Amino acid sequence: MRNRLTFANVIGVLLENKKKTYPQHQLVRSLFSAYLDDTLTASELIADDTTMYSRWCNGARPIPIDILKTYEDEDEWDTMEDDFRDKIIPNLLNEAQARIQMEELITDSIKTIGQEMADALIQEPDNAAFFCSVVRYAILNDHSTGALYSPDLSEVILCNKLPSCNQAFIGRKDEIKAIASHLSNQSVLFITGMAGIGKSEVAKAYAQTNRKKYTNIIYLYYTGDLRKDIANLTFADDSVEMNEEVRFQNHYKVMQRLHTDTLLILDNFNVLPKDEPFLKELMKNDMQLLITSRCKLKNYDSIEIKELDKEKELTELFYKHCPSAKRDPDSVSAIIEEVNCHTLTVCMAALTLEASGMEPEELLQELRSCGIGQNMEEIEVFKDDEFSYASMIGHLRMLMKLNRLNEDSIDILRNLSLLPVSGVYKSAFKMWLELDSLKNVNELIRYGIISEDTENKTIALHPLIQEVAIAETIPTVSDCHVMLNHLHLICLAHGLDVKRPVTVMECLKSINRHIILDNRAYYLLFLQDMYPYFDKYLDTDYLSELVERIEYVMNLMNDSGKSDETSKSYNSDKSGTPDITQETNHISACDKALLLDYKAQLLFPRKEYDNAIKKYKIE
Repeated sequence: MRNRLTFANVIGVLLENKKKTYPQHQLVRSLFSAYLDDTLTASELIADDTTMYSRWCNGARPIPIDILKTYEDEDEWDTMEDDFRDKIIPNLLNEAQARIQMEELITDSIKTIGQEMADALIQEPDNAAFFCSVVRYAILNDHSTGALYSPDLSEVILCNKLPSCNQAFIGRKDEIKAIASHLSNQSVLFITGMAGIGKSEVAKAYAQTNRKKYTNIIYLYYTGDLRKDIANLTFADDSVEMNEEVRFQNHYKVMQRLHTDTLLILDNFNVLPKDEPFLKELMKNDMQLLITSRCKLKNYDSIEIKELDKEKELTELFYKHCPSAKRDPDSVSAIIEEVNCHTLTVCMAALTLEASGMEPEELLQELRSCGIGQNMEEIEVFKDDEFSYASMIGHLRMLMKLNRLNEDSIDILRNLSLLPVSGVYKSAFKMWLELDSLKNVNELIRYGIISEDTENKTIALHPLIQEVAIAETIPTVSDCHVMLNHLHLICLAHGLDVKRPVTVMECLKSINRHIILDNRAYYLLFLQDMYPYFDKYLDTDYLSELVERIEYVMNLMNDSGKSDETSKSYNSDKSGTPDITQETNHISACDKALLLDYKAQLLFPRKEYDNAIKKYKIE
């Protein structure tokens, strides 16, 4: 017979029999007054406290070890007995009924606790002493599941909260149930499917639906290096002096203490598991892992996310974004068919229709006239018989053109396409672009072109939309000079600590991957000033890549300079940042010396001192 003499059941009896004017939090704090302050009013409590007490009462969390240590002193149990007599029992509606129910818990648990213990508890005549003894036994001798619990990291990890779910999310009930069923038996599950089909939304919806099951939900957006992603989590005890390896070791030690009441969502894992060496190590831990991937996997448990049902779910999704389209259901059905029933493109089509003022039949004709639907060349990792990556990109390009964006919106899109798809803070983006307001940003969110995570206060482009935006807006150094100047100034102020340097460094890396170099001279200076910034925050892995990038740009300038003997000198604005509009192909002696200096610095950690000295001599 299962033990029923648990703290959740015992406190449940007291809660069932208490007066309505005696709140749960007050009962818990009176019960543990030796540790908790039971003089606070409801208005003085914070929401996290009441949530924590609820978890104790429903059995989701055990009584913390700090409380148990307090009650190692026998005198504190006398305090609890006095609190029962003076504070708790007077607030019970039916003291006798509460005792009867607790005695039933004891009787039902005899096979677990033994007849002798059951008799000793029941034979206590004083109700205050009886209640205290039952609580004491339940706390110190819980024979229930023996489950291990994770430490609560809500005040330890300062970022990576579960992103907000799309308000238009519909369907996927069977998939969410399947995920829950699998994770109740196994700790790792892959969610697979083609790009834009809704894998991430399903993962977020599962976590949101089952939030109460978990002590911690950690969200990681995979950027290609799992160790680096773990190191880039923001922990409360991180310091500027920690390099990436130290941060990783500190963070991972905490993660190794997590158990099945912690869910880690690893999003955007679009590589084969064999290509990420640290994944197997992460999977050895006791926490639950939910991983989204475009790859089809044979050797791992997975569920595949397919298209939503066209007649019901996709049509409902379309109408949710564009209610006015209900008057022409035939055209809507044809539009959904034209974009191959793909979730992301259906949403974009509906939002385009809503924003452009077109009629459904007009949009249908525009989509048919572009001829993209006939392009079935399959070039993506995830293969599908009825839909291709190429045709998806084609539809998104057409839909973005049909929105007829103004120049300000195009410029916003151009700059955002350079930044990480994992997201950038909305407020920082506004500052970097020197926007008077977020009106155009919010309009692009309304169109569905920009995704907003209200929980983490970030904005981003879906990876597919980023690809289209780069092709359509052509983000060059000159066109994006306002944002680049702001980031350049941050690099120049590398002696000053910023609140979230990892965010800035990820933005710089993304820009280096995507920017079109129409002004190599300015960008060379930008790259040169990035080096001390990355060095300041000890992102040593990227320094070698940055030096290669500097040398590459210098070679381009050198080759170009051979055919163009004229050059212009830098002009500076009041801030000291070079005028980005002034192009020059001149490579100075200082540029060459700085490159050699950076190369020499890279050699010191490898203890190649002789080679480093040679480079200094060349200077």
